[in-house]
Amino acid sequence: MPVYRTQVPPSLGLQYSVRRGARLGAAELVWRVSEAAYNLRLDARLDGVPLLTQISQGRIDDAGLAPSRFTEQRTRGGVRAANFQREKNKITFSGPSTEFPLLPGSQDHLSWFLQLAAVISAAPERMASGSSVVFHVVSAGGDASVWVFRFVHFETLVTAEGSVRTAKFSREARHLYDTEVDAWLDPARHHVPVKLRWKRTPESNALEFELQSLQAL
Repeated sequence: MPVYRTQVPPSLGLQYSVRRGARLGAAELVWRVSEAAYNLRLDARLDGVPLLTQISQGRIDDAGLAPSRFTEQRTRGGVRAANFQREKNKITFSGPSTEFPLLPGSQDHLSWFLQLAAVISAAPERMASGSSVVFHVVSAGGDASVWVFRFVHFETLVTAEGSVRTAKFSREARHLYDTEVDAWLDPARHHVPVKLRWKRTPESNALEFELQSLQAL
């Protein structure tokens, strides 16, 4: 797996609107970072009902975000966790007995949001036709796969804060029930996602986040 130079964003709080089909909601993404560690938390609701809570914790190293623990809780079910055991060079899980080798630059289902922003901030030339960024991404449920984000084009979005010229990156599903991802990054604000869209094929309705506000923490 490739290892990238990174330039991580400063601590930020981001508020998103959420949509899945006709259902509406809101989400908050809180990113706190110091020289030694980071904490990233996402709380999302649909129709006033908790949809998803994800927490990624770890440190910053030469490969960018280096998760140590990732937890996820959805509307139904308990908390699931992925543990990045760096002293043993393996990834383990709270439920399944599955293990994966811990590759440099490995990310979880939340940390990739900021890792992608950090990679593009360090190398803006990746916003070009034919360019891609590759991560090893781990879920809390015991899955791991290679995610290839390809630059699609620059696109102007009309947001709650006005028009934003974004850089769109997409990850295509590789098999049935895999996840398609689109991320529109804001070059003027640390390349954080202005819009996110992901869909687990062949489900009919994608989950979409659109940025409403951003503040420094």
